[in-house]
Amino acid sequence: MTSPDLSVSSLLNKTRDHLLASGLYLGDSSIVRRLRWVPEGRAHVLVYDPQLEEAEDNAPDNTTQSGDQVGQQTTSPPPKAAELSAIVRIDRDDFWLTADGGYVEPTPMCKELLEVKLSCALTNPTVEPASTDFPAVLQILRELTGQCVTPGYSSGKSFFSVEKNKPPGFKVRHKLFERIDSALPGANESVEGASSKDDPFSYRLWPLTKERHRAQLMALQHSHRLCPVPVYDLANDLLIPTTYRSCLQGAIVEIRFTLTHWSIATTKRDVYGGLIQLIHILVLPVPSAAAGNKRKLALHLDVDENPAKKERVN
Repeated sequence: MTSPDLSVSSLLNKTRDHLLASGLYLGDSSIVRRLRWVPEGRAHVLVYDPQLEEAEDNAPDNTTQSGDQVGQQTTSPPPKAAELSAIVRIDRDDFWLTADGGYVEPTPMCKELLEVKLSCALTNPTVEPASTDFPAVLQILRELTGQCVTPGYSSGKSFFSVEKNKPPGFKVRHKLFERIDSALPGANESVEGASSKDDPFSYRLWPLTKERHRAQLMALQHSHRLCPVPVYDLANDLLIPTTYRSCLQGAIVEIRFTLTHWSIATTKRDVYGGLIQLIHILVLPVPSAAAGNKRKLALHLDVDENPAKKERVN
């Protein structure tokens, strides 16, 4: 475990206190008493309902273990999806939170660019005070997902990171495209005030792993909104897509996300997904050791130097 400097420690403590005050910090075990699952179309979404905690001592235990029974309680107005929060480190290896999710070609899971979902794994930040909270974060997420299950179904492996020799964690994703329902001017803009021809969030300048997919991307601009990841840097400014990898891979961040459950009948599996609502960078990633081992280039070429001599010196 690393020892943070005072400025980092102060920032993490301040962020943690703020998240605890919100009532939706996953490091707080009491959060479970304020959350419940409700149906949303063919899925279920976890919602924040503070009335549950108030009524807990005066009502029978209605905790459900079935996807068919989840969320039978109703309130008016309908509660909003809970924005769960935590302080985590974005994993370096399981990282697909680039501008196009690393899309190269169609696959059985992603047949076209429109289906791309950016994702990453979140692990222990290994810096206090958040490091001590992280086991509780995982335990609470397991408890919450265990409250919404379908009889006879097994749990899918797409949410929790359970690979051998990998740090334990969980995964979140971001939907890159959103269908436009309005014909009003500017309906396809996702960033306030971003309308210039040099807009880094535009279809024309959006970074692609393979430029050959540019035509496929441009064909979506009148039917779908391009949605940047809601990630903010140390100065609280929206991060531009070209910097996603350099600023996020390995960074310590505040993450806020919603949690959804689906029952997949074809495989008889319960699947859970965390949808990113906000990422705020707290500590920038440290360059990997491999990057420091690269051979440096001289600013001046010495044409008289003997290559063999140079090799012996090095």
